[in-house]
Amino acid sequence: MFSAAMAQGVLEGLDVDGSGRRPVIHIRLAEPVNYVRHSPAESGDTLRIRVNRTSPAAAQGVVPQPGTLRWPATAEVPLTEVGYETKPGGDFLTLRFNRVVNFQVRPGKDAQGIDVEIAGSGDGDRVGTGDRSLPVPPASGACASGLRVKSPPADLKEAARQCMIKEDWPAAIGLYTKLVQQPDASYQREAQEMLGLARERNGQAFRAKTEYEKYLQRYPEGEAAERVKKRLDALNSADQQPKEKLTPLSSSPVAERGWETYGSFGQYYFRDALLTDNQGEYVDQSLFLTVLDVTSRLRTERFDIRTQFDARYRQNFLKVVYDENNQFRVANAFIDVVDKATGVSGRIGRQSRSSGGAMGRFDGGVLSYRFAPQWQATVIGGFPVLPYRSTAPNTNTSFEGASLEFGPFADYWAGNVFFINQTVDGLLGRRAVGGEGRYQHPVHPLFTLFDYDVHFNALNTAQVVANWNFDNGAILTLTADYRKTPYLSTSNALIGWGSGYGPGTGYGADSVGDILRYQDTIDLKTLAEDNTPTFKYLSISGMTPITPDTQINADITVSNLSATKGSPWVSAYQGSGTQVSYFGQVITNRLITDNDVWNFGLRYMTQQIDDILSGFVDAHYPVTPDIRIDPRLRVDYFTGFDGPDVWRVRPGTRFNYRVVDGLYFELEGGFEYMTKPLVLNERDTKGYYVNVGYRWDF
Repeated sequence: MFSAAMAQGVLEGLDVDGSGRRPVIHIRLAEPVNYVRHSPAESGDTLRIRVNRTSPAAAQGVVPQPGTLRWPATAEVPLTEVGYETKPGGDFLTLRFNRVVNFQVRPGKDAQGIDVEIAGSGDGDRVGTGDRSLPVPPASGACASGLRVKSPPADLKEAARQCMIKEDWPAAIGLYTKLVQQPDASYQREAQEMLGLARERNGQAFRAKTEYEKYLQRYPEGEAAERVKKRLDALNSADQQPKEKLTPLSSSPVAERGWETYGSFGQYYFRDALLTDNQGEYVDQSLFLTVLDVTSRLRTERFDIRTQFDARYRQNFLKVVYDENNQFRVANAFIDVVDKATGVSGRIGRQSRSSGGAMGRFDGGVLSYRFAPQWQATVIGGFPVLPYRSTAPNTNTSFEGASLEFGPFADYWAGNVFFINQTVDGLLGRRAVGGEGRYQHPVHPLFTLFDYDVHFNALNTAQVVANWNFDNGAILTLTADYRKTPYLSTSNALIGWGSGYGPGTGYGADSVGDILRYQDTIDLKTLAEDNTPTFKYLSISGMTPITPDTQINADITVSNLSATKGSPWVSAYQGSGTQVSYFGQVITNRLITDNDVWNFGLRYMTQQIDDILSGFVDAHYPVTPDIRIDPRLRVDYFTGFDGPDVWRVRPGTRFNYRVVDGLYFELEGGFEYMTKPLVLNERDTKGYYVNVGYRWDF
């Protein structure tokens, strides 16, 4: 296993584990996520994984920063980069390879990871996806060359038998899957048995067991049933036998590795502007950003030590607004140590965590002890970091907590329970208990989360995410979410107290202590409750492949952000009302070239102010191995309830050029036109944006 440097934002980093029969890419994320779907189904040189963020920040509408992590490609793992981006269709991880590979995608061992298992590029080394059935690979081998599109079952059966004789396992899998789906039941029994055998000989042990189990459920009696049972028992016995650990691919023994250092340095210029007929150019953003990410790692037979430092400096060329002229921010600065001999691990410094009751970035430490293979105890403590305010520690607020991680039990059950306590300016800010439950079944996984504040006697959050994966590769997802946003805390009394807006004093409040100095009889707990809205969310989404290269996605979402009561000095929030969104999307690969990916989407949303109809198209189009162009177009139509209808058109493109290995030039730009003026005395709105920069990976 070897590691790469971390990226900013949700994408925290990755490892590649070559100790098994096939290498596995472990993608680490700074927030818990749920795997939703991916495209293409089984093979390609670009893999896009749709995930749902489940952290409090996601429910509060915080959009994560896009991140890209480069990887030195090898013969075994031809990965070149991993990216994370939020788009109109959701949050996506994008993996790019320098050649076509077969892959299997599955959730990681915890809620903050995604695993991708890599196989070779030949059909004989295919792997499944998520350990469940997927779209059937076309029966394109020589043994199936004489078949028509609608060949009779007898011809399919004979062709499948020839494919088994010639050991063309993928073609046999495709043909036997078609036979299983035939309405003529006389072909289904033998086809079900042979489908399991073909998958077993293709190296897909888990999926072979699934097919054998289906056979025994449908046909429990007979000589063939005994034969299938013996094969299933043999596969189960093989899983229980200890496997010899192999040397990691393309890496030297752990004791000889020494320190590894990875990182990136980049500089970018960002500019947004409005173009007016009467007032010329109105610049909304003009800044220069410098980013540095460095990670070092030392691994021995006993210890795994990792340090990480991520920082950025933003120079604003506009006038000072909200103290945002020049900012230096440290996102991560920690050391992480794992003692494999004792099961003790710890991390100290600036870091982020979104499980076990902790929320977001903080300065502090985490100490864990795995006292049994399926049990781990963790204690945590520190000072939350104020976003967009300062890079210095926020010592006015502190927290401490403990959690117990358990599982997996019975193969699939895992989760944790936690307790968290937070103090704000010497006052109790938050005291909560809760837990996470994960049923990590490959066919119907389930994730649950709840957080109850015993200080406020109120439910902070309750969340359920359930997936159902069908044999044809279709996926159905249900997400239900109830939460306070932000989480209930005494510090929520500060909401609405901007600088210069104290109650009758002419001064603002930056802490709850400031509020008490202005008015010492105020009930902070009631004020915090009155200032905290409740967010409710329900979504049903689905995807289904229609060809090996094309899939259709759709979802219906209902959400509501409640009103707040306000106070004599803080205005009440009227609430969002019930918002309903309908979304459809088509993702297709190889539309123009062998390596492109295209997304076509349509969304209709109803809300209090207006209805919005949006259409978009975006693409990942490799021109050469060193040049990639990502064009995009979005069109919005607003039907106003108290004004004229509005059109908005936003075309744009992204250009990425690999100058030499490790050095990349990036350019992104776009234009916006809207029929509604945002500036006085104008007929419409026109604007543009441009981002240009370079990144050096070392």
